[in-house]
Amino acid sequence: MFNELINFFNDLIYFIKYVIKGSEFLLNSVDKRLGFVIIFIFGSIFGSFINVLIYRLPLEMDFVFKGSFCPKCGVPIKWYHNIPIFSYIFLKGRCYYCKQPISIQYPIVEFISGIIFGLLYLKFGITWDFFVLCMFYIISVPVIVIDFKYQIIPNELTIGGTIIGLFFALLKSLLSFQLDSSISLGFLDSLLAIIVNVILFLIIYYVSFGVYKKEGLGFGDVKLAATIGAFLGLYPSLVSFFFSFLFGSVLGLIIMFVNKIINYKKVNLLRKYVFSSIDYLSAISVVYVVNTDIDKKNSVYIAFGPFMILGAWSSIFLTNFIIDILFGDYLLF
Repeated sequence: MFNELINFFNDLIYFIKYVIKGSEFLLNSVDKRLGFVIIFIFGSIFGSFINVLIYRLPLEMDFVFKGSFCPKCGVPIKWYHNIPIFSYIFLKGRCYYCKQPISIQYPIVEFISGIIFGLLYLKFGITWDFFVLCMFYIISVPVIVIDFKYQIIPNELTIGGTIIGLFFALLKSLLSFQLDSSISLGFLDSLLAIIVNVILFLIIYYVSFGVYKKEGLGFGDVKLAATIGAFLGLYPSLVSFFFSFLFGSVLGLIIMFVNKIINYKKVNLLRKYVFSSIDYLSAISVVYVVNTDIDKKNSVYIAFGPFMILGAWSSIFLTNFIIDILFGDYLLF
């Protein structure tokens, strides 16, 4: 039984290898413009799947076996009403059955996904890096949208993403692909990055909790750090976290500045009202309401997952550049 399992795994590896090599030969030998169109179509199809993840994961619905349906009337959608981008245009943005409007998010995500897949193809060709980055993109977009809307990151994206990243790294090691960039990595590199990233974010989580008496980061962010490590490796993921905190800090400062301006105007209006009013009970009520509103705005929660994803993609394309600037002269020796 064990030998049969080993043989099956070996056959699977060879099958994957020949599929990749065949795809590489076909698409890398055609005109880049035609290749872009083909990859765009596949990217828009995966964009449709990304929309499914965005809608169903927060509702804990099956996203694998359950067919597409209208979220308004619940009627199953025919395949020809579910063609990425074109069906939305053909149906004029409305459900064929209940005539309720379809969210513009669907064609936008499908179109952007096609473009991103196409750009990755133009930069990397049909290589192992291309497949890894496409998979990471499929995970990235739902994380951004769901965390921004609901302040949660589903385990299917974090734990599942970590397992997928490890699996890609294992295949990379077993198939012995030649690296043409710093993006693809081996199994041990991926595993080390997961361990270090989780420890680092757990330290940040407990330190921030001890200082501020509330969560500075959620456990979803800790698990997302593992996912980023599984796909990017140790050094690129550490660079990505630098970008993440940088982007988050900039946005936080902007929000604080805007709130200060808004609160300053409210306080001035409040002063005029209090000093001009003889109804002291009403004045006290207004003071309480305004102070409560100011406290709510000052304690606003900013989802960190989108910044982690933005930092990860910045790291993917800038890590080598940063390392060359900081350590280029030293790495020559």
